[in-house]
Amino acid sequence: MVAAVTAGEVALPFVIGRALDGFLAGSSRWLVVLAAIGLSTMLIGTTRRVHDVRLYSRIYERVGSAALAQDAGLSASTARLNLLREVVDFLEYSVPDLVAGLIAFLGTLVFLARLSLPVFAAALVMAAVTVVVYAASTGRTLRFNREYNDEYERQVDVLRRRDLALATSHIGLLNRWNIRLSDVDSVNVAVSLSLTAALQVFAIVSAVRGGLDHRVVLAVVLYVFDFAWAASMLPSSWQQYLRLRDIMGRLRGPEAPA
Repeated sequence: MVAAVTAGEVALPFVIGRALDGFLAGSSRWLVVLAAIGLSTMLIGTTRRVHDVRLYSRIYERVGSAALAQDAGLSASTARLNLLREVVDFLEYSVPDLVAGLIAFLGTLVFLARLSLPVFAAALVMAAVTVVVYAASTGRTLRFNREYNDEYERQVDVLRRRDLALATSHIGLLNRWNIRLSDVDSVNVAVSLSLTAALQVFAIVSAVRGGLDHRVVLAVVLYVFDFAWAASMLPSSWQQYLRLRDIMGRLRGPEAPA
C-alpha cells in the first residue's frame, strides 16, 4: 500500500503537466487521470493507517511479553519495554516513510534523467555526498546511543534509591548523550539541507537556461523538490536504524547489548 501511494505521488508532477497541456488543448482526459490518482492514493493511504495501528498494537503486546520474560532486573526490563515502543513506532511510522522515500528517490531520478540530464547528474552528486557525510558519523552515533541506553536502563534503580544527587547525576548523563546525538544529527542535517538548497537553485537555473518548455521546467522543479524530500528523509531513517540496532541487541538477551 505504501508503494502504491508513493508511486501515485511520484507520477503526479508528470500527470499535472499532461493535464495542463490537455486542458489547454480542450481535452479533459488527463484531468480525469489526475483526479483518479489523487482519490486512489487517499483511499489506499487511509486504509493503510487504519490497518497499521491495529497490526502494530498486537506486535507490541506480543513482543513486549517476550521481552519481559527475559531474566533481567526490574530497571532493565522497564527500560527495555519503553525502548521496545520505539522499535514498534519505527516499524509503524518510519518504515513506511523509508519505503516511500526509496521509491520517491528512485522514481524522481528516473523522471529527472528523462527531463534534464544536468539536473539528474547534480542530484546524483548530492546523494553521494550525503551518503559520505552520514557514513562518517555512523560510529559516533552508535556509541552515543549505546551510552544513552546503558544509562537509561539504570533509571528505575536510581529513582528507587530516592537520592536527589544520584538522580540529578543520572538525568545529567542522559542529557549529555542526548545532546551529543543531537549535535551529530544537526551537523548532518545542515550539510544535507545546504546541498538540497544548492540543488534546487541549480535545477531552476539549468532548466531555464537550457531552453526547456515551461511545462518541463515546472516538472523538473517539482521533481527536484520531491527528490530533496526523499534525500533528506532517508538519512533520518538511517539514524533511527542505528539507534534501533542497539535496542534490538538488548531485547534479544541480556548478554548482547550491542
